[in-house]
Parts: sequence; structure tokens; C-alpha cells
Amino acid sequence: MKIKKILCSECMTGFYMDDKEAIKGGAKSDGFVYRGEPVTPGFKTIRQPGVAVSVIFVFENGDFAYGDCAVAQYAASGGREVPNTAKALIGLIEKHVVPYFEGRDITEFKKTAEDFDRKLFEGAQLPASIRYGVTQAILETVAKDKKVTMAEVILQEYGLPLDLTPVRINAQSGDERYTNVDKMILKEVGMMPHGLINNVEEKLGTDGQIFLDWVKWVKNRIQEIGSPEYKPVMRYDVYGCMGKAFNNDLDKVADYLLKVDEICKPYEVFVEMPIDLKTNEKQLDGMKYLRRKLDEAGSKLKLIIDEYANTYEEIVEWVDARGADMVQVKTIDLGGINNIVEAVLYCKKHGVLAYQGGTCNETDKSALVCVNLAVATKPFAMAGKPGMGVDEGVMIVNNEQQRLLTILGAKKDGSI
Repeated sequence: MKIKKILCSECMTGFYMDDKEAIKGGAKSDGFVYRGEPVTPGFKTIRQPGVAVSVIFVFENGDFAYGDCAVAQYAASGGREVPNTAKALIGLIEKHVVPYFEGRDITEFKKTAEDFDRKLFEGAQLPASIRYGVTQAILETVAKDKKVTMAEVILQEYGLPLDLTPVRINAQSGDERYTNVDKMILKEVGMMPHGLINNVEEKLGTDGQIFLDWVKWVKNRIQEIGSPEYKPVMRYDVYGCMGKAFNNDLDKVADYLLKVDEICKPYEVFVEMPIDLKTNEKQLDGMKYLRRKLDEAGSKLKLIIDEYANTYEEIVEWVDARGADMVQVKTIDLGGINNIVEAVLYCKKHGVLAYQGGTCNETDKSALVCVNLAVATKPFAMAGKPGMGVDEGVMIVNNEQQRLLTILGAKKDGSI
């Protein structure tokens, strides 16, 4: 498919960008905003609207493909890209992406995406958000050229077997930790409820009791209003707040995790980022120590690493070191979506669970592309995104997966 022209349009994301350090530091919520001054460079307010840019490839035959560039909710946290404006992103795209791709004939995804993702423009890679959106457009371009789904392009180019097993979907509650849990139970999402536990005083409790009470409520609520057959995997993201509450005393954190595990029984439970020790070396040692303590106690609770494993290279390091039971492959942070494929496959090859995550601050388009990647690579779970409303993100991701599985199943049995 030969690209005749590249267009850009400003878009909205499914959520907002939040100054995580300000929130963890005690910023008070006021309605949907936070009061106080931001502390992370790049933020004008503690919560501000997310921004995205659609990169549109227009082909000589009049057809088109596109991908969306966006930045994570917790921009600038853990080495992530700083908050940006649509105008600034479009400026970079017009300066570098347009001359790189206009007039180019694209017939394969893997090499095209890798070459662009790794290319240095004026001595540096383009921002991860731009590489993320542009490689989405590359994948859709190849799919249209070959007249197949984007999932089939990944299956073919990476030599993967077709597996029609659905990938479980993870939903996240945001701050509506009760109403949204009910939604998850009614829709029987496979992994839940996240929790957004990003503040000790209001959400975890200085002694941890607020969180324990809510975890118990979630379990009881599943059994109260859910069907007897519904057995979700529990996942809680605590943004290092357990460590903060217990002054990073890892023995106390381990004891607290055992309480969480006991409350959640009989459900399988994962806890993401129980500690945040501020350097990769300390975080790796701390997570491994917690795993040993849990093993000694006979606990099946599993630990997830998120920040500190943002890039493909960092994910490889954590997998090789066995620093966590699961890695969140944070789609939006890896730059080119080719890195998402490689990261999930690397985790699976080396016996570490992969959660193909992302952020609530993505778009409908990036979510649809990510579903195609997950259907091809089969991580343990994938994020229902974008947004924090549950219904919208779960609908987008579920419906695309069901469409793909139906199409691929029909092709497999020869009915189409």
C-alpha cells in the first residue's frame, strides 16, 4: 500500500493525565479534580485532560489507515513521557513522520515497525506516544493490503499458532470502587477490580484497614450478586502505597499481603506494585524479597511489576531476574506496538505471566489494535480500555475480541 499523504487530527482520550506524586503525597480531591499545586514537571494542574493525535495514512487507491498517539494517565511517572500537547505532537509528526513515510510502499509490518521505532531523528527516537500511534497505522496498512485482520498479520509474521481461546479482560474501577465493581460482576469480567489505590490516607488507610475492608466487600459482593460459576481473577493496583503505609518495612508489607490473600480466598489474587522503592535495583530486590516471604508462608498471591518495567529492555531484565510473577506490558509506554508483541512473547517463553495492559487514557483506536495483538499472542489477560467507566472499555475490547474470534474461527473451519 503506497502512502500518498499523511494527515493529523487532534483527538480526545478516554480519561485524564494525573500527577501521581501529588496524589500519593496527599492532594485532596474536590469533585473530579484535585486541589493543590502539581509537583511533577510538565503538569499545569494535578488532573488535566488527556490529549491524543490520530496519524492518518492516505493511500494512492483512496483508502486510509490510522493509529492514535497518546500518553499514559500517570505521565512523567517512572521515566514515562511527560505530558504533551496535541500541537507539539503534530509538529513532530509533520517534521519527521511525514517525510519518512509519504511515498513509501508498505507491505510488511514487523520490519517496517521495527525500523521506524528504532530510528533516530536528530539523534533520538521519537516520543513513545508517536511511535505507538504510527505503528498502529502500519499494522492496519498491512492488514488492508493483505485483506486480513490485524491479528492475522501478527500471527503470520511472527509464526504464531492460531488459538481461538478468548483472552480474559481486566476492568478497572477508578474511584467508583463500589458501583463499578457491581458492573464488573454483572458483565462477568475475567480479571478485576484494580481499585486505583493511589493514596494511603483515603484509600489504603495508614494501618491498611480501609483497603482490607474494601477487599472483603468485593469478595462478598461477587458471591452475593454474581452467578455461582463466576470465578474472576482478583487484581489490585496499589501504586506502592503498602510500602508507604509501613515505611517500606518489607516484613510488614509481606504480612499485610498475607492478610489480603486470606481475605480473597478462594479467588486467585494479584497485587501490582505493593512497594515503590524509587530505584530499579531497590525495587527488584524488594519485590524478590516479598516473593520469598510469601513463598515461605505458602501464599499463592502473585506480584505484578508495572513501573520499572516500562520498556521492552526493562521487561526483559525483570523477566530474566524473576523479579515478579507477572509483568504489566504497559502498551502505551513501549513505543512501537512491535515491542508489545515481543514483550508478551518473551514473558511467555520464560515462564512469567504477561498482562497486556495500557492506560485508561488511551483511545478507542489504540484499544482495538491492542485487542488484535492480544488475540494473536495470548497474554494472561488484557486491559479493558479506555476510560474508567467499565462499560465502555470492556465493551470495546470484548466486542472486538468476539468479532475476531468469530472471523478467525470461520476461516479455520472453511465456512468463509
